[in-house]
Amino acid sequence: MKQEIASGAQTQVRDLSKLFYPESIAVIGASADESPRSDGWLGRLQRFGYRGRLYPINPRATQIMGLRSYPSIADVPARVDYAIVAVRAELVAGVLRECVSKDVGVVHVFSGDFADSGNEQGQLLQHELTAIIRGSGTRLIGPNCLGVYCPSGGLTFNHGFSKQAGSLAIVSQTGAALIRILPLAHARGIYCSKVVSYGNAADIDSPELLEYLAHDADTRCVLAYIEGVADGRRFLDAVAKCNREKPVVILKGGLTGGGARAIMSHTATLVGTGHVWKAFFKKTNAIAIDSFDEALNQVVALQFLRPPAGPNVGIVGLGGGLGVVTADICEKAGLHVPALSADTVRSLQTLKGLAVGRGVRNPVEMGLGKTGLFKGFADGLRMLAADAKVYLVMVQLYPEGYVQHWSGSRQMEEAIDILIDTVKSLQKPVATVIGLGHDMESMALTLNAHQRCGASGLAVFATPEAAAQAAFKVIEYYANQKS
Repeated sequence: MKQEIASGAQTQVRDLSKLFYPESIAVIGASADESPRSDGWLGRLQRFGYRGRLYPINPRATQIMGLRSYPSIADVPARVDYAIVAVRAELVAGVLRECVSKDVGVVHVFSGDFADSGNEQGQLLQHELTAIIRGSGTRLIGPNCLGVYCPSGGLTFNHGFSKQAGSLAIVSQTGAALIRILPLAHARGIYCSKVVSYGNAADIDSPELLEYLAHDADTRCVLAYIEGVADGRRFLDAVAKCNREKPVVILKGGLTGGGARAIMSHTATLVGTGHVWKAFFKKTNAIAIDSFDEALNQVVALQFLRPPAGPNVGIVGLGGGLGVVTADICEKAGLHVPALSADTVRSLQTLKGLAVGRGVRNPVEMGLGKTGLFKGFADGLRMLAADAKVYLVMVQLYPEGYVQHWSGSRQMEEAIDILIDTVKSLQKPVATVIGLGHDMESMALTLNAHQRCGASGLAVFATPEAAAQAAFKVIEYYANQKS
């Protein structure tokens, strides 16, 4: 991290509303042959439903996609709130000067080959961009970034993203990873308020975005992917401030030698050292994660898992070795697997239709049965959740049994129906594990089950490891917030 979390001047945050809710957008470098079916910026915005005014800028076209095209942004006869620049790097400075003269609110430089190029020429070009906007009212996002995805503002950088707005905000130096992560998040019931891919951060950087999001009423959780920051003290203060209002989850790239070298060829930022970041997480209480897959799991836990009162977990599943190993996994993650009370054990022993020779002392051997329908499963979950020693319930389902031994998708659907209805009726949080399966039919059942659970507000995971780790970090986060 530049300056190793060093002190930096306190900066007053300027209004970033035009970054997310522009009333007019100019696309500088719009393709003359772009059509509604193409994947250009105009097509994306139109298909996504952007309701503001669109101005294509191309000196060799008079009309693009039914819209009048202008030779330069200076020729646009109205105010422009937001400009997307998609031209060669050596042309960007001239375009940016025109945007400053036009008093454009925000300029998104999609183009790369600046500091990210790793050469002196690219560095000089980026410094020139910073100098051009200095002292003006124009803000710069990028260069070398995908920009903004904001469903409520009609903005997107990928036509496949959901139009449904949610409460997760993402601040990311990478754009490519977002192309993969966001559809996966949507499939698990997670939708976004605002997403910013900010690239080389020549102007707008992560601290300013976090300061804005701290007071954004549409955002309840923030996920940040960070490679490096220019002002370490401002970043620390911004994370701490935001984290007092809503959970902040941070994936810090470049903590290994190989990762740090990769960053220098990606956004050319300095990354800091491991011990500095360890101290940073301790001071801010931000939730540290190690991968994009873990990021999704952690956000699912924060969005859908009510904060458990403590680390005690009651485990429900097929039992045997699976139960033993799951108990070990939970304990290693920081959770505790307590013995159930004598009253709970006696109650569970009265259930009909459960597995012969089942264990009921935690883990509880309680599958959904061949039909997936017997009432004992729902009753058993309620009995386990009522135990005073249990603060969190973990339920495990595996689709292979339905495929191999029973009648497949219909029983799995009925099992998920029971699970969703029962979990919603419980007073304690439930983490659901639905294994991925080993063949196409099992995996199809799993994906459908995950989507149904996510759409119903259940915290669902593919492995007990993922569930235990995410649940423990939720418990740890809220405990530290109170201390």
